[in-house]
Amino acid sequence: MDCRRTSSPRLTARSNGLVVAGRRVPYGSGVLPEDFIERLQRLKEATGLTWNGFAEAIGVDPKQVLRWRQGTEPCGGAMRSLVGLAGRVPGGLDIIMGRGFLASLREN
Repeated sequence: MDCRRTSSPRLTARSNGLVVAGRRVPYGSGVLPEDFIERLQRLKEATGLTWNGFAEAIGVDPKQVLRWRQGTEPCGGAMRSLVGLAGRVPGGLDIIMGRGFLASLREN
């Protein structure tokens, strides 16, 4: 996977949350799409990485990614890293957060 920046919006992490395209994005419980497990699989496929490589790219233990695949919700820094990785994959934010995610940020 080529992780160089594309035309994706700027992603930053602050102690009080994630900022995408200059707007704070909450990522607590209930924010993730209901089909998050399937979206995680699609994002992994879009990166071209193995599950171990995917975990390494996010900076978490492969066992943690396995727990996400079984329904555990990512939190804190792991979620920031996951969204950061998605931001480097063409269409990745729409894959993991839902189609129109970026557009919804621009509307608010």
